Amino acid sequence: MPAPLKVALVTNRGFGDVLTLARQNRHDLYAARPRLERLVKPPRRSWRFELAGRIDAGGREVQPLDDAEVETLAARIATTEVEAVAVCGLFSHLNPQHELRIGELLRRALPGRTIVLSHQVDARPREYERMAAALLVAEGRTRADELADVRRRPSDEIDALGDALQAVADRIQARLMQSARSSIAREAGDCAAALFTPDGRLVAQARWLPLLLGSLINAVQAVLARFPVARMLDGDAFLLNDPWDGGTHLPDLTLVVPLFDEARPAKGRTVGARVIALAAVSLHHQDVGGITPGSVPPHAASIFEEGLRVPAVQSHRGGQLDPTLRALLLANSRTPQHLEADLEAQWVGAELAAREVRALAATGPGSAQPFAERCTALLARAEAMTRAALLRAPDGRYEWVDRLDSDGVDDHPVFLQLALVKRGDTLAMDFTGSAPQTRGPVNASAASMMSAALFFMRTLAPEAPNNGGCLAPLTLVLPEGSVVNPRFPAAVNARTATVKLAANALLAAWGQEAAAVTAAAHAGVAAVVSVGGEDDVGKPFHFTEIIASGAGASARGRGESAVSTDVGNARNTPAEVLEAQAPVRVEAYEIKRGSGGPGAYRGGDGVRRVVRLLRGQAVLTYRGERHHSQAPGCAGGGAGASSSARVLRADGRVEALGPRARVTLAAGDAWVIETAGGGGWGPPEASLAGLPDDEWETTR
Repeated sequence: MPAPLKVALVTNRGFGDVLTLARQNRHDLYAARPRLERLVKPPRRSWRFELAGRIDAGGREVQPLDDAEVETLAARIATTEVEAVAVCGLFSHLNPQHELRIGELLRRALPGRTIVLSHQVDARPREYERMAAALLVAEGRTRADELADVRRRPSDEIDALGDALQAVADRIQARLMQSARSSIAREAGDCAAALFTPDGRLVAQARWLPLLLGSLINAVQAVLARFPVARMLDGDAFLLNDPWDGGTHLPDLTLVVPLFDEARPAKGRTVGARVIALAAVSLHHQDVGGITPGSVPPHAASIFEEGLRVPAVQSHRGGQLDPTLRALLLANSRTPQHLEADLEAQWVGAELAAREVRALAATGPGSAQPFAERCTALLARAEAMTRAALLRAPDGRYEWVDRLDSDGVDDHPVFLQLALVKRGDTLAMDFTGSAPQTRGPVNASAASMMSAALFFMRTLAPEAPNNGGCLAPLTLVLPEGSVVNPRFPAAVNARTATVKLAANALLAAWGQEAAAVTAAAHAGVAAVVSVGGEDDVGKPFHFTEIIASGAGASARGRGESAVSTDVGNARNTPAEVLEAQAPVRVEAYEIKRGSGGPGAYRGGDGVRRVVRLLRGQAVLTYRGERHHSQAPGCAGGGAGASSSARVLRADGRVEALGPRARVTLAAGDAWVIETAGGGGWGPPEASLAGLPDDEWETTR
């Protein structure tokens, strides 16, 4: 295969880092070093060029292209060893006039060099995917050239069953995202799918969002405690979001559906069919009421301010959503059409689960053996591999203390205290000593904390089957009345910060003492921005986006920048998608360079995102973290930089935002979010890195 051409990238001002940022998610959820899932390797920074000029979401030119600037850029490219140029302008799939003019000027100035225009190779309204496609064509390659055949062969029928169940869970997840209407689910992937045995044991989970995956365990247990499997019928389903009945926070509605060994007839119900599994599908709904759009008020002091609370109830009979429940849910949402469509997406995912699990039970690996026995053997294998990993680690007690900036109501830090006690093939995870439950909404329910626990236990033996068998060696201690197990009616909508801090604490405590490779702390930030309002003709809009931060460095290398770490794995929302659904303009989306902690290996950098409201008015709610603290380094490495957020008023005033904020916006106002960096590893003077910063972003 010939070597790929050396390619420069030309794009809009503020978007030169798009290929580096990718979609901020990762494929290997439980790998020791978080790594972004990328379609392509980005060009070096010195070969990325940004231009003024802008097309908007309606295909209109809102800022003209400057020919002189393009000609100057072409002269710079001519002095390099670049052999091809990929041009990708925002919304070029709607109006390619800027790309066409840039291409014309580049061909004139760079004869003999290949020029590729993104709108001619990909018409998708997502700038990262279109830019990646253009780069590959410019290099003279296809996506297939980038992929090595890493498919492993299962060792036996139990291993093959695990792979098959994993594939089913992943397809349910994909169907959820394809069917959802809200961008928080469709684009960010704030949803989750998993399969359970009829007695509530997690037997397979999708490779997507650990923040939700672990919580499904408590949700299924809550349903089974109230609705015995023996009384369930095909077409039944059960819904909940109550944090004291298996839920996390109120926007996350979880649907639990029994899966039978026989399909329901077109009319009526199957008689004599047996439940062989349960499917659980959770999705972050755009709005379920409460005192702010998006149902995540940063100043809430009670669950009653956060929205509609739904204990475990039967939601479907005969495959139909109960009309009374439907009316109640829609009446409490500012975006009822989105809520109804996203509930239907959850049911569609469950229907897919029913078909595929039924077929797998009947004809899948080891089908001569009862399906229940095969699932039990799969769970036992995950348990055995996790216990073996624990046996290889030294016994000991490993402690860690970290803090949240505040709870959003009272302006003082909220401490999290952890002790990991490892003895033989068992592990105790004890959060005794953590702060009492807070008035503000950073409290995390027991279901939410199970997500952190499951994530960490899976990291011990990442090659094990992806199920709940890894939890068998674990004792989890969550003191009642604390920030990690609050009493009713605590506010909980900002629990993500607490769960991420807990997961980060688990990794940091274990990584510095017991693991084979030491590692610095991740920034542990998933900034959540929710914006709702009306444009200048009264048309409502609403969106929520999640912004990643930097990973910690380790003895193996630099931390990844702009990656959704630990229990996070939500994707970013493309600028083109955001601008198409709201009167906003994304003015910059880039790496916050230098925010990673110094060290022999630097910590990963955070993200800088700038968005402006163009018309109307809106309310912005912001949930961030690390404004007043830093991710510590390891082995002599320095701490990462803190986060920051601010509003740039149209009249020139600048208003700093705290880690939990709510602010009213008028047309012309902009907001700037800058997330924290990860900790560095090793003393900076050791200079183990050996590469200039320009090369780090292309080195795996």
